[in-house]
Amino acid sequence: MKISLALYDALTSISVPNKTAKAAVNAWEDDVKHFASKADLERTESHLKDSIAALRTDLSALIKDQGVAIREQGVEFRALMESQASQFQGAISKLESGMTLLRWQFWLLVICFGFPIIKNLYEIYGSVISS
Repeated sequence: MKISLALYDALTSISVPNKTAKAAVNAWEDDVKHFASKADLERTESHLKDSIAALRTDLSALIKDQGVAIREQGVEFRALMESQASQFQGAISKLESGMTLLRWQFWLLVICFGFPIIKNLYEIYGSVISS
């Protein structure tokens, strides 16, 4: 505003009509209002630096939180896998003992039924040969 008044005074002191001086000052103000001063730019730069620093801090905190969450999920996943592996090993042990029992039953059936049948066949074969 001080510069506008000084410009107006300078124009009127060299005998420029008031209307023309006002128009020139208004035109100059319209052109200058789109320019930024050094102080404006420094203030904007300072504001941007502060904003970037705050965002950096927030982002670092979020990354740390995500890292902690991922580690916790890893621990939970490992515990779940160990639990499932234990259950799987238990199921395999059960199946193995069941298979062992089936083998014993099979050979017991072979002994109980197979030997008497073989004995009877041998006796029949012996009686056929001797007769």
